[in-house]
Amino acid sequence: MEFLFGVMLPYTAFTVFVAGTVLRAAGWLKTPVPFQLTLFPVPGSIQGKIRSLALDFFFCASLFREDKALWLRVWLFHLSLGLIIAGHVAGIYYLREQFVLVGLAPGTSRLLSKLLGGTAGTAMVLSLGALIVGRIINPVVRKLSVPEDFFNLLLLSAIAASGIFLYLPVFHVDLPAVRSYMGGLVTFRPASLPQSPMFLVHFLLVNILLLYFPFSRLLHSVGYFVNRSVLLESPPTYPTKEGAAPRSAFASSGRHAGLHASGREPMDMGGNP
Repeated sequence: MEFLFGVMLPYTAFTVFVAGTVLRAAGWLKTPVPFQLTLFPVPGSIQGKIRSLALDFFFCASLFREDKALWLRVWLFHLSLGLIIAGHVAGIYYLREQFVLVGLAPGTSRLLSKLLGGTAGTAMVLSLGALIVGRIINPVVRKLSVPEDFFNLLLLSAIAASGIFLYLPVFHVDLPAVRSYMGGLVTFRPASLPQSPMFLVHFLLVNILLLYFPFSRLLHSVGYFVNRSVLLESPPTYPTKEGAAPRSAFASSGRHAGLHASGREPMDMGGNP
């Protein structure tokens, strides 16, 4: 049982996550878009397009202009998620003593790591709860929502909540054992699973997310880059020669995202993280 849960499951989940995500993205890129989708005004330089992409990715600038209340919930979720992922990597590797690298004492580093991790986890749970409530009380969003939207939010909430529970003394987890186990997975020398029921619940939920991700609307986090690459494409050049199509790098390259016209929408426009 430990082999199936501690070895086969994480390797299978990671393989499905990577292969499924790559194949879905490749399918979007190969789907032709029959007409120009450039947003105007579009930045003319590569630096301008990168700046526009960065502003929208890190700060959800376009959503901020449209709906500031929804923007706050979505941005808070993505910010806390980013902090949690970074904190997991650094906190497990350095056993919560990562802030020793900037001059803090080991005890202070462990305390600060716990404080930041708990704060980020709480912010994630609160933002997800606000997104669920928003889908319920807003009649327009509620009409556009499907059961999968609520399942996605509840799954992410369960992962965040189980992670917060690990901070409680009653659900104590042996962090060195976690580092040994995770390091063993990375180096293909799996160690024994940490003997913490709450850690096992948290770990199982994360693996379910990885297995489910490529086939869900959560994949909009990848589809975002595909969409933006088309929306920020250089506009067509007019006038064109008689009978010739407008010049566009994307129109001539054959690499297109599956957007509205193709019926394969990679992004969730309903405010779902």
